[in-house]
Amino acid sequence: MTSNSRTASYNVEEDRLLCHIYLDISQNPIIGIRQSKDQFWSRIEEGYNLNEPDNLQARNKRSVQCRMRNILHDISKLTGCVSQIEALRPSGASEEDILNRAKDLLMQDTEFRKGFKFDHVWPIMKDFVKFTSDSNPPPTQKTIHETNLDSSQSDMPTPNTPTSSSTGLPSFEINLNSDDTAGGTSSQRPLGVKKAKLKKKRDDNVLELISTMKEGHRDLLNVLQQGSTDLQQNYDIRMLALQNEKKKARNPTTEDSIGNPSRGE
Repeated sequence: MTSNSRTASYNVEEDRLLCHIYLDISQNPIIGIRQSKDQFWSRIEEGYNLNEPDNLQARNKRSVQCRMRNILHDISKLTGCVSQIEALRPSGASEEDILNRAKDLLMQDTEFRKGFKFDHVWPIMKDFVKFTSDSNPPPTQKTIHETNLDSSQSDMPTPNTPTSSSTGLPSFEINLNSDDTAGGTSSQRPLGVKKAKLKKKRDDNVLELISTMKEGHRDLLNVLQQGSTDLQQNYDIRMLALQNEKKKARNPTTEDSIGNPSRGE
């Protein structure tokens, strides 16, 4: 490979392949979050080079990272313009009309005076960028591929960490110190004894509820861990199979020459 080919610009086919690989790895709910930023881009590099046709050149990690960031930046800008046009609720405007108006709006930005240059990957990336933009609350949440659950040193929140709301478990505060009785009483029995029994019953119910919640969280964690292992194994197997197929394609077997020695005569 010459030095000129290493610096060649990405063509339409390469951009589409890169975007598909990026989405495949980013949207994997287990692999996507259980890796560092460097591991994520290494997977992008590996997946891209394993799937590239023979007529395309290999790209290193820095190259695919820079290209993908440029694509995401421009797609995100146009997505914002589309949202602004949609907010105006143009009467009778089709999706194509809205997109064209959004492109006109985008060109008012000095950075995009020459227009939007990623039309060939817009259909691939538009929904992904819009979804991540709508679902990630500001100001600190980062993209899923920059999160590593295995590291206690992570400086960013983990969007997929199960919470009480996401698991369907109730979220509330429990006050174990309350001495309020449930309802009034017409009995002349000493209040201290009745309060003590009611408080013990409440405490027992609370402890039982806490135990149930802990058990539920344990089961959920086991499911997630097992799913992580299975998906990782499936991913590794698929990558190995792709690698073997590519080796076979580039190095044809010699079965024909062995089985037909008369060819050489």
